[in-house]
Amino acid sequence: MQFIKKINHSLPLNDQLIRFITFFILLIARAFMWVMPIFFAIIFIKPQFVLNYKETLRKLRIHHTALSQGPVKRYVETFFKARINQTTHISGECTQCGNCCLNKQCVFLEPIEDDKFQCGVYNSPFRKLSNCGAFPISSEDIERYECPGYVFNHYPVIKIKKAS
Repeated sequence: MQFIKKINHSLPLNDQLIRFITFFILLIARAFMWVMPIFFAIIFIKPQFVLNYKETLRKLRIHHTALSQGPVKRYVETFFKARINQTTHISGECTQCGNCCLNKQCVFLEPIEDDKFQCGVYNSPFRKLSNCGAFPISSEDIERYECPGYVFNHYPVIKIKKAS
């Protein structure tokens, strides 16, 4: 009898390397924060990032603080497939509550009506490189942001009984 072994082709990263990469990304973002409004205005074709420069910087500082509380680490883990074995099934849909947008602290989040929000750069091809396009990846994401639109269900384990 031949056994088939599932091989994980992802890069094996230990927690220390993930923490270093996370720290480095946050350090670079902090160092170049003063030019980000100009950069965002160009790549997203939204001049209000420069026209409201001081307000954009204020929001970027809040955004950076929120990112440092776990989302960048999660992004690094996801990018390098360090969390490959998720045992949940996620169902539901977005309610536009803004919770997953760093608890309404994302610099790109725009209000559209009472307690409804939308991503100001949703249609940008650069958005696909961010954490946002992958939300939610795990039950941890749903719990972290208290998301009302998505739920997770553990896959049932079906045990195989020996034939007698």
